[in-house]
Amino acid sequence: MNQSFKLRSLLRSLISSPPPPTLTSLKWVSTKTSPTPLLQSQQYLLHHIQHLLSLKAHQKNINYERSLLSALKSCETTHLAVSQGRGQQIHCLVFKAGLDSNTFIRNSLINMYSKCGFFGHAKSLFDSSPKLDPVSCNIMISGYVKSGNLDDARKLFEVMPQKGCVSYTTMIMGFVKNDFWGEAIEVYKEMRNACVVPNELTMASVISACCRVGRIWDCRMLHGLVIKMMFDGFVLVSTNLLNMYCASSSLGEARALFDAMQKKNVVSWNVMLNGYSKAGFANLAKELFEMIPDKDIVSWGTIIDGYVRVERLREALMMYRLMVSTGLGPSDVTMIDLISACGRAMAIVEGQQLHCVVVKTSFDCYDSVQATVIHFYSACGRINEASCKTHRDIIVGERAAENLAKLEPSHGPSRVLLSSLYADVGRWEDAFLVRRVMQSHRMHRLPGYSGVV
Repeated sequence: MNQSFKLRSLLRSLISSPPPPTLTSLKWVSTKTSPTPLLQSQQYLLHHIQHLLSLKAHQKNINYERSLLSALKSCETTHLAVSQGRGQQIHCLVFKAGLDSNTFIRNSLINMYSKCGFFGHAKSLFDSSPKLDPVSCNIMISGYVKSGNLDDARKLFEVMPQKGCVSYTTMIMGFVKNDFWGEAIEVYKEMRNACVVPNELTMASVISACCRVGRIWDCRMLHGLVIKMMFDGFVLVSTNLLNMYCASSSLGEARALFDAMQKKNVVSWNVMLNGYSKAGFANLAKELFEMIPDKDIVSWGTIIDGYVRVERLREALMMYRLMVSTGLGPSDVTMIDLISACGRAMAIVEGQQLHCVVVKTSFDCYDSVQATVIHFYSACGRINEASCKTHRDIIVGERAAENLAKLEPSHGPSRVLLSSLYADVGRWEDAFLVRRVMQSHRMHRLPGYSGVV
């Protein structure tokens, strides 16, 4: 009785929904599921529904059920069809035809609502089901995972019947996406104990989790399993393996795998490049960088970081200028990297030039960039030329000084800068308080160096 009441309440809410907008208001097209514009797909769906509405009772045979399933599938692919009332119309037709107990149709309705963003409707339908069904459970678990509700996803996963590869893989991917690496590995172990065969997505996700918590023997074991299951031809799997070897500092094995990969994308190249850069092998990184067919902003940022790590500022700045000449702009991470290096090298002219770029590109709205600029000037002994004083932005200056203090609580120049900033705008009492705090904590103006990584 309660389940029937829930279902009828859902249908009443759908019927009382505002009428859908006209098709002429749609101006966007699909670039994913169909080569035809989305407007044409919507028109086809509308004609399909109108045909279903026009059928008489004696015309509703087995093909009617198939037509309903086809219409629901169309709603899934157009995504926003539900907000225009099409999915609700089909749901009402299902209810009127007494097909709401049909497992295939019910699951299609749940899937349609979940994919179109109406997860509350999907959950109402799922809760009104007379018994747990593996397909509907997988749909709901996927919906929970996408919304970040891992607790409910795990609870349903634990009680669902007939867990298969899709069930385990969805949970593993959910845990990996939310940085629960250990939990993802535990679910994978449960999967293997249950003798459920993983697919390439399962292995790619497990490898990603092991990259964070595993050791070199985990790399080799998973690599062997990937080869045994013939998943090494998948770029995603091989790239994740490559990343795991690099994270384990096994660059020799990483390069052997990289060279053996029949297919590589830009991510594969960047992973190997990052492995060399982080290990301090700037020359090997440069050789590999020159071989990348389609360099993106990550490629450039990685090679710049590689030179910065070994204190080769001249080469880092040269690569930065080459990147700009190709039409690519730097990221905030690259600017932090370069300005920090200028502070360590006391390269005041180069740092000031980068500061100008920061202002022009509006990167100065990032607290981390502001703190780096402040630290650069203090490291070079140019306290009065700090960014926040130049702009007379007291709020940004306070926030940047606070972030810098978090990075290095005992570093005096940030307090000196803040005191100077207060004095510059006439807040003498605040300036005096900052100086007094410095004296009470015995802070000194030490020779500058960059603490921003």
